[in-house]
Amino acid sequence: MLFKASAPGSLMLLGEYAVLHGKQAIVCAVNKRITVSLTPRADQQITIHSPTIGSYTTQLQQLTIEKPFQFVLGALKHCQSKLRQGCDIHITSDISDQMGLGSSAAVTVATLLALTTWFNMKTAPLDLIRQGRHVVHQVQGVGSGADIAASVYGGMVGYQCQPMYAEKFSVTHPITVMYAGFKTPTVDVIKQVHDRFAHHSNIFQHICHSIGQCATDGIYAIRKKDWGRLGEIMSIQQGMLEALGVSMPALRILLDHLRSEAGILGAKISGSGLGDCVVGLGSASHQLTQLIPIEMTSHGAQCEKI
Repeated sequence: MLFKASAPGSLMLLGEYAVLHGKQAIVCAVNKRITVSLTPRADQQITIHSPTIGSYTTQLQQLTIEKPFQFVLGALKHCQSKLRQGCDIHITSDISDQMGLGSSAAVTVATLLALTTWFNMKTAPLDLIRQGRHVVHQVQGVGSGADIAASVYGGMVGYQCQPMYAEKFSVTHPITVMYAGFKTPTVDVIKQVHDRFAHHSNIFQHICHSIGQCATDGIYAIRKKDWGRLGEIMSIQQGMLEALGVSMPALRILLDHLRSEAGILGAKISGSGLGDCVVGLGSASHQLTQLIPIEMTSHGAQCEKI
């Protein structure tokens, strides 16, 4: 039997950094997915294969978390006590691992869902988010779980990690995404921000509070379908990301392109910054270079037995 699970990538719309400190955030799933196909084995061997990344083989009792399959191995290790036999895992992806788009969260969720389906366990969405967040913490030491929530639920999601809250909204909206051409690892950017504000903790707390307020107001705007207000809030929060030091000339150029478009209601960096993506709320002309053909999707994680 084959267990085929997939989960969407994601973009952060509001709440970066503040969400790590218990504030709210808004994240959305995108129509680029990662698929994990799991085939049980009769022995203790575990194999992982990706056409773009390579192959890896280990034994069930020798599971360790190591690159480049650290999130898949993290999910396996999380479930190790329930594993009685090995498996073959095949990964396909619409997402470049160089681009971000929540690929780590998507592969974590898809792997966990394939495993829990194999175990014949019914896992509630919030439990899957908690498990995914635990895996991410084990792998990289930090992570709010917002991207995990988007991969689990799909659509636009209001999220808070402390205490856990996740709300999938019944609406989506057009977005325009541009890629800087490079990405700085999230953990590295978070460390840079931490170092920058090491002697300015009060200022950092005030910025995080304001970013959290942006997300709270954004959630209200989504509930009211007030897209103009949501766009304004996104542009306001961009100023706070500038204050954190995670913007740069290459990103500002992309943001200027988006803001010059009549169909864009607001624009900002999406995610940790220092590269990766910027997102505009609304539709832009297809004449822009560096556009990523991407849309929100309401389809979250899913798994089928074949």
